[in-house]
Amino acid sequence: MKILTLNTWQELGAPWKDRWEVTFEGVGRLCPQIAAFQELFNRSWAETVQKRAGFSTLIFPEENCGLALYANYPAASWGMVQLTQSPLEEYFRGVLWAELKVAGEALYFFNTHLSWKLEDGATRRKQVQEVLQLIEEKSAGKEAVLVGDLNAPPDSEEIQTLIREGGFRDTFRLCHPGEAGFSWDNRNPYAGGSLHKMPDRRIDYILARGAGPLLKNLKSSGLIFTAPGSKGFWASDHFGLLAEFQ
Repeated sequence: MKILTLNTWQELGAPWKDRWEVTFEGVGRLCPQIAAFQELFNRSWAETVQKRAGFSTLIFPEENCGLALYANYPAASWGMVQLTQSPLEEYFRGVLWAELKVAGEALYFFNTHLSWKLEDGATRRKQVQEVLQLIEEKSAGKEAVLVGDLNAPPDSEEIQTLIREGGFRDTFRLCHPGEAGFSWDNRNPYAGGSLHKMPDRRIDYILARGAGPLLKNLKSSGLIFTAPGSKGFWASDHFGLLAEFQ
């Protein structure tokens, strides 16, 4: 089972549909069974992505939260929960969750995008606690995956809380101990040319919890979309992640 996550950078960059061609090519080559996207706000385009990428399931909430989930597994149930709004932002954050049926087993999947400003750690810490509360309500004792743009580096209190209190495993760190693995990297011109200058950091994650048949054997986890496509466009201002469980 392969899981992909990417912050798609809204409809920014020029031209944004050409950027998506890089993502479509990557999905076709990597063949993930689950793909979670952040900053995808356009329902019509989300449906186009489903058709182009060939996923049988699309979960796209009515709330305009920018979160979308694609899978080649059926969803038994799903929902979206709003998180604490940052006093530094004019828009809300949420968690998109789904119970996916994978080979007769239940996989609880959570896709989120936490507040982005460097100085907004207090808000992110509240959001993390709300995410953990939701995960416990929906998937206590069951296998769970949490992915997304968490806007916090691995050693931050936010990520360490997910690991210590939530029992999650950082798949990238397990596969690449000691490597930086920046997913926000200023060598990407879309990141380096951003109006919001930020240091290189690893802020995108695939976190796994549980030792059942679906998640106990982590085969690989690494960065994707780390170079431009054949026409010179990069997929996003973020790099993506792909994890494979055997």
